[in-house]
Amino acid sequence: REIRPAEFAAVGDLCVHAYEAGGHLEPGSPYAETIRDVAHRSTAALVLVAERGGQIVGTVTICSPGTSYAEICQPGELEFRFLAVERNNWGQGVGEKLVRECEVRGRVDATQLVICVIDINSGGHRFYEKLGFDRLPERDWEPRPGINLQAYRKTL
Repeated sequence: REIRPAEFAAVGDLCVHAYEAGGHLEPGSPYAETIRDVAHRSTAALVLVAERGGQIVGTVTICSPGTSYAEICQPGELEFRFLAVERNNWGQGVGEKLVRECEVRGRVDATQLVICVIDINSGGHRFYEKLGFDRLPERDWEPRPGINLQAYRKTL
């Protein structure tokens, strides 16, 4: 479902903790503030949450081309970012359900769904490949020196 404003802070914390627990964000990294700022993100993109037992256990953000949070999507595509699952719920299908919801929503306006995954996230690469995403190496990029993002796409 779509996030509610009262949930912005909790979802921001969930994102930061999940990225840190996965080894994809060093504690104290300045990028943590970008990840945590769900209120701002929700003004330019669609933020979804997954619930289990009345508790938010995951989130994802869907971006359209040309918006401030879109990194690699082009016309006819949607991009998702900030996929995060609360650590106690890893391996229970929450991430997959969030990606599937991105696909459902994407089919309304797009023919492809794209995402970038940091190169050191081998589990993330396997996860997206398992869900039918293909590498899109011509859109790989480096937002900062030493931060290498690899692009993936799925035809909808």
